[in-house]
Amino acid sequence: MMFRSLTQALLSTSALALLLALGVPGAYGADVLPPSDESEDNTLLLADEVNYDSDANTVTASGYVEIQRAGRMLLADRIVYDRTTDVATATGNVSLTDVNGSVFFFEQIQMAGDLKEGLASEVRVLLSDKSRMASRLYKRNPDGTMELDKAVYSACGSCKGETPLWQIKADHVRYDPEAEMVYYNNAWVEFGGVPLFYTPYLAHPDPTAGPKSGLLLPTIGASRNLGVTYKQPYYFHAASDRDATLTPFITTDAGKGVITEYRQDFTEARLRAFGSLMADDRDFSSDVRGHLDATARWDMNDTWRSGTDIRLASDRTYLRRYGFLAPTWLTSNVFAERFTSNSYFSANAYYFQRQRVTTSSGRVPGVLPLLNYNYRSDPDDLGGTWTVDGNGLVLLRSNGNDTNRLSARVGWNLPYTADYGGVTTFRAGLRGDGYYVRGLERPSRNDVFTGTAGRVVPEASLEWRMPFVSNEFNFSQVLEPIVMAVISPIGGNSDSIPNEDSLDLEFDDTNLFSMQRFAGLDRVETGARINYGLHWAAFNQNIGTVSALVGQVYRFHRDPVFTALTGLGGNFSDFVGRVDVTPHPYVSMQYRFRFDKDTLASRRSELSALLGPDLLRVQTSYIFIKSNGTPSVPLSTEELYVALSSRFSQNWSLAMSHRRNLGPGGGAIRTDFGVTYEDECVVIGLDVADDKTQDRDFKKGIAVILRLSMKTIGDIRFNTDVGAER
Repeated sequence: MMFRSLTQALLSTSALALLLALGVPGAYGADVLPPSDESEDNTLLLADEVNYDSDANTVTASGYVEIQRAGRMLLADRIVYDRTTDVATATGNVSLTDVNGSVFFFEQIQMAGDLKEGLASEVRVLLSDKSRMASRLYKRNPDGTMELDKAVYSACGSCKGETPLWQIKADHVRYDPEAEMVYYNNAWVEFGGVPLFYTPYLAHPDPTAGPKSGLLLPTIGASRNLGVTYKQPYYFHAASDRDATLTPFITTDAGKGVITEYRQDFTEARLRAFGSLMADDRDFSSDVRGHLDATARWDMNDTWRSGTDIRLASDRTYLRRYGFLAPTWLTSNVFAERFTSNSYFSANAYYFQRQRVTTSSGRVPGVLPLLNYNYRSDPDDLGGTWTVDGNGLVLLRSNGNDTNRLSARVGWNLPYTADYGGVTTFRAGLRGDGYYVRGLERPSRNDVFTGTAGRVVPEASLEWRMPFVSNEFNFSQVLEPIVMAVISPIGGNSDSIPNEDSLDLEFDDTNLFSMQRFAGLDRVETGARINYGLHWAAFNQNIGTVSALVGQVYRFHRDPVFTALTGLGGNFSDFVGRVDVTPHPYVSMQYRFRFDKDTLASRRSELSALLGPDLLRVQTSYIFIKSNGTPSVPLSTEELYVALSSRFSQNWSLAMSHRRNLGPGGGAIRTDFGVTYEDECVVIGLDVADDKTQDRDFKKGIAVILRLSMKTIGDIRFNTDVGAER
C-alpha cells in the first residue's frame, strides 16, 4: 500500500509546481485557489510568506506551508520552485497525508514540474493500517517506477528505538505501478532482531492491486499417518471472476499427489471445486486415492434456482488420514427449486457414501428423484389457511429393495383467539400414500414382497393454550397450560410399506405438540391421543430470564409402530421437557430431558452451560442417550465435554478442552490445549491435541502445531504429531 500511496501523494504537489511556475505572488495566508468538493483540480495553498526572486528565477513559500488537493495534504517549512530547472524542493518537517490516512515523512523531497521524476531522502511512512516503513533513499523514474534503497518494513510498533518484533529488510525495492508488482533484492526476514530467512529475490503484488498469480506460503509437517509432508501452493489468477490454487502434496509414508481448488463467479451463478489425488507411484498407475468436494449454484431467474453439491472419496479413511474434513456420510446432491410467495417446489437426486461404519455398497440407496411441493393459501373469510403438500420418491439399490412413492396431503388450519385470552387452533388434513415396492423383505411373513401398497390417513387436531400473566414483586411471569387433542384412524403402517425415511425417531420437547412425530413419510402416527404440557417463564432485570416446559402424551390405543424404548410405546408416554436459565449475560444454561413415565429414570439428558466473561469462560455439555433399539441409537451413549478459555492479559490467551466417554469401557476421547500471543503485528500460537480415536489406517496420537502469523505478510505453520500410539 505504501508504494501506491507515495504516487498519489506526489501527484498532489503538481498544482504547486504549476502555480509557482506561473509566478503567483504571495500573501500571508494566501488562498490561491478556493477548495471545491466537486473538482479534484482545485488546490488550496496556505503559506506565511511567498516570495519571488527574479534574478534566481525562483519562487519560495516559507513559514507554515500547507497544500490541500483532492483530499491530500502536504506540509513543509519551506518549498522552493526553480523555474529554470523545473524542480521544486520541499524541506523542513515535510509530510504528506494521503486520502487513505497514510502519512509520509521526509527530510527533503525534490520533484520535477511534470512529476515524471522525483527524489527523497530519509523516507518514513506510517501506513493507514498502522504498519511502518523506512528507506534511506526514494526515487521516482521517468517511466513511473519507484525505487527504495535500504528499505525496512514492519507491522510492529517500536517504542524508544527498540527493534520491532519482526521486520523485513531489503537492499533494494522496486515498485512498478503499471504491473502492480513489488520486487525485492537481497531481503531478510528478522524476528526479534535475528535474521530468520533470506532470499536473493522476492516479488509480490502491490497490496492494493488485488490478486496476482504466484507462489503462496508452503506448509511443512510430520505425522504418524503421513510421515514428513510438504505442501507448496501456487495461486493462478485467471481473471477477476475466476481463480485456482494448485498444491503439490508430498509425503514420505503415504505417497504424493496434488490438491486443487477452482473458483468462478458468473453473472447469475457460482462454482467452487476442491479435490485431491494421491498415489504411491510416480505415474499414478496404481493405488490412486482421492476426493472431490464441489458446489455449484445457478440463479436461473427470480423464482428458480438450481445447483449441485458433490462429495466423493475413493475410500472410507482417505479424508481423515490426509487431513480433510471427514463427516460420517458424504452426500452428493443435484437439485432445482422454485420459490413464490405462497409455494415451494424442489426436485433432488442424492447419492451417499458411508465413511465410518462398513456398509455394503449395494445396500446404500440412490435417490432419483425426490420431489417436494408445498403450498399455503392466503387467509380465507374465516381466517383459515389451506395447505397442499406433495411428495414423489424413487429410491434404488443394487442389492436390496427399491421403493417408488407418491404422497399428497391437503390440510386446513384455523386459529382463533377468544376474548378471555385463550388461543385455539383447529387443524384438519387428509393424506394419501401410494407405493410400488420391489424386493422388500417381510420378516413377519417370512417372504419377499414385490407389488403395490397404500393408505389414506384422515386426521384432525384441536389445540388450546391459555397464557396467564402476572407482574408482582418486580417479576413478570407467564404460566401457559397447553392441551392438544389429535384423532386419526388406527393402523396404516403395513409391513408392505418400507421404512426408508422414518427410522430415526426422537421424542423430545420439539415435537411434543406435533400431529406427526416421524421425520419422514414412510411411517404415520395414528389413533386418538392427547398431547399436554405446561410452559412457564419469568422475567426480571436482575435475574434475566428463566423458562421451563414439561409435557406428556396419552394414547387411547397403543400404537405398535412405537417400541417401549422410544418413550411412546404405552398409553402414557415418557415425560419430556426443557429448562432455560439466563440470569446474566455471562451465564447461560439449558437442560433438555426425557424421563421414564413410571420410574422417572433418565432416558435422555442434555445439559449445556456457558459461564464467565472473556477473562475466564467455561463451557460444558453433557449428553446421555438411552438406547431405543433403533438403527440410529442401537447403544446407550454418555459423554462429557468441558472447555475453558481465558484472555488473561491484553496479548495472551489460552484454551483447553476435554471430551470423555462416560459409558462402560469408555475413557478420554480428545484433549486439546492451546496458548496464543497476539499483538498489533504478530500472532504466535502453540496447540497440542491428544486424539484417542483410531479409524482403520488413521492412527491415534498427540499432535503439536506451532503457529506464527506476521500480520500484513502471511502465516508460517509447523505441524507435527508426536507420541502416537500403535
